[in-house]
Amino acid sequence: MPGVTIILDEVTPLLERVRTAAQVRGLALVGARAVASLVKTHLYGLDAQRHRFGRHFYRQAGDSVTSDTTPQGGVVSITQTGFRQRLFGGTIVPGPDKQFLTIPAVPEAVGTRAGEWSGLKFAYAFDPKIGALRPALVRATPAAVKSSAPAGKLNRAIRQNIEIGDVVFWLVRKVEQEADPTVLPESEQMATTAVGAIKTRIERLQSRSAGPTN
Repeated sequence: MPGVTIILDEVTPLLERVRTAAQVRGLALVGARAVASLVKTHLYGLDAQRHRFGRHFYRQAGDSVTSDTTPQGGVVSITQTGFRQRLFGGTIVPGPDKQFLTIPAVPEAVGTRAGEWSGLKFAYAFDPKIGALRPALVRATPAAVKSSAPAGKLNRAIRQNIEIGDVVFWLVRKVEQEADPTVLPESEQMATTAVGAIKTRIERLQSRSAGPTN
């Protein structure tokens, strides 16, 4: 699966100063771990900014970050499902057993699935943004709340806002998602972080090999 590649030209002369292939691999891992830490911090920050409700997608993405080495160098992986889609964008269509995608229409629906809600029904609702009727899932009764959340712990303001006929999800046949490069730190920042970590480790290796001075 294609990803984001960062070439560290500045590291090449540094690697010539180490003696073994094992040390080279070790330095690549040092750089990868430093970038992984940066990416995690970035994703946790995005989660705090963008996910007041829902499943905290970016926090889960941060938790999925790992680092390793390959013959080509260090590698940082993000295994959270859907992350590549947000980074590169593209067309999203329903699964083979579904007709529609669900688009949250209220804040408390963000990050949830329609199946987690009770009391929803299909209807055509007027969308003032487009000035027309469109398919939707609406609250059939005032008791339509997320079934996975204990009623006693529901936010009082959310519970008071539940009204008959409120749209919870808009239904669409497909979505064209735009690429969002901001889900990762800037490439220059990641490169600088990796180079800095590698330089620090090389200095430590050279200090150890030189031994104590009188």
